[in-house]
Amino acid sequence: MRFYEFATTKPKKAKKPHKPLTPEQSLEAAKKREVDVAKKALQSVKDQHKRRRKMERARKDSYIRQLQRSN
Repeated sequence: MRFYEFATTKPKKAKKPHKPLTPEQSLEAAKKREVDVAKKALQSVKDQHKRRRKMERARKDSYIRQLQRSN
Protein backbone atom coordinates (compact mmCIF):
# COMPACT_ATOMS: atom_id res chain seq x y z
CA MET A 1 0.00 0.00 0.00
CA ARG A 2 1.04 3.51 -0.66
CA PHE A 3 1.04 6.27 1.90
CA TYR A 4 -1.98 8.06 0.40
CA GLU A 5 -4.04 4.87 0.79
CA PHE A 6 -3.28 4.88 4.51
CA ALA A 7 -3.99 8.57 4.81
CA THR A 8 -7.43 8.34 3.14
CA THR A 9 -8.82 5.45 5.16
CA LYS A 10 -10.83 6.43 8.19
CA PRO A 11 -10.12 4.78 11.52
CA LYS A 12 -12.89 2.61 12.92
CA LYS A 13 -14.67 4.05 15.90
CA ALA A 14 -14.96 1.93 19.00
CA LYS A 15 -18.53 1.19 20.02
CA LYS A 16 -19.61 2.53 23.35
CA PRO A 17 -21.10 0.05 25.80
CA HIS A 18 -24.86 0.43 26.26
CA LYS A 19 -26.47 0.83 29.64
CA PRO A 20 -29.21 -1.63 30.50
CA LEU A 21 -32.68 -0.32 29.71
CA THR A 22 -35.18 0.49 32.39
CA PRO A 23 -38.38 -1.59 32.36
CA GLU A 24 -40.28 1.30 30.71
CA GLN A 25 -37.60 1.73 28.06
CA SER A 26 -37.46 -1.98 27.32
CA LEU A 27 -41.26 -2.11 26.96
CA GLU A 28 -41.16 0.86 24.59
CA ALA A 29 -38.35 -0.70 22.57
CA ALA A 30 -40.25 -3.98 22.31
CA LYS A 31 -43.38 -2.20 21.09
CA LYS A 32 -41.36 -0.31 18.49
CA ARG A 33 -39.87 -3.60 17.26
CA GLU A 34 -43.36 -5.11 17.02
CA VAL A 35 -44.54 -2.13 14.96
CA ASP A 36 -41.53 -2.39 12.64
CA VAL A 37 -42.07 -6.11 12.12
CA ALA A 38 -45.78 -5.55 11.42
CA LYS A 39 -44.98 -2.80 8.90
CA LYS A 40 -42.51 -5.04 7.10
CA ALA A 41 -45.02 -7.91 7.02
CA LEU A 42 -47.73 -5.63 5.64
CA GLN A 43 -45.39 -4.28 2.98
CA SER A 44 -44.37 -7.79 1.90
CA VAL A 45 -48.02 -8.81 1.58
CA LYS A 46 -48.75 -5.69 -0.50
CA ASP A 47 -45.76 -6.44 -2.74
CA GLN A 48 -46.92 -10.02 -3.15
CA HIS A 49 -50.39 -8.81 -4.20
CA LYS A 50 -48.86 -6.38 -6.69
CA ARG A 51 -46.76 -9.14 -8.25
CA ARG A 52 -49.79 -11.43 -8.43
CA ARG A 53 -51.94 -8.74 -10.10
CA LYS A 54 -49.17 -7.97 -12.57
CA MET A 55 -48.79 -11.63 -13.52
CA GLU A 56 -52.56 -12.01 -13.82
CA ARG A 57 -52.74 -8.97 -16.12
CA ALA A 58 -49.91 -10.34 -18.25
CA ARG A 59 -51.66 -13.70 -18.51
CA LYS A 60 -54.94 -12.08 -19.56
CA ASP A 61 -53.19 -9.85 -22.09
CA SER A 62 -51.42 -12.79 -23.69
CA TYR A 63 -54.70 -14.73 -23.84
CA ILE A 64 -56.47 -11.78 -25.49
CA ARG A 65 -53.64 -11.48 -28.05
CA GLN A 66 -53.96 -15.18 -28.87
CA LEU A 67 -57.70 -14.76 -29.44
CA GLN A 68 -57.14 -11.73 -31.68
CA ARG A 69 -54.57 -13.59 -33.78
CA SER A 70 -56.85 -16.58 -34.28
CA ASN A 71 -59.71 -14.40 -35.60
